Amino acid sequence: MTKEQRINVATSSTEGHFVEGAIKVVALDAVNETFHVTGKSKLVTKNHTDLLMGSECVITCQQVYNPFTKMLEKSKD
Repeated sequence: MTKEQRINVATSSTEGHFVEGAIKVVALDAVNETFHVTGKSKLVTKNHTDLLMGSECVITCQQVYNPFTKMLEKSKD
């Protein structure tokens, strides 16, 4: 990945959540949308506030409790 690329780390999102400026983004778990990000970068999305990230971090999809199914499930936009 070059620093100019944008990587979508929330493919199930209707708007996407993009890592910009990272040195490397590695998909750890495609089903749960979990990624390891190397290099100072920014998480950018249309429907949330941008987030500055440090030199190394892990991003994963938010899980919420559904009282009807009594299970955790991916948060929806």
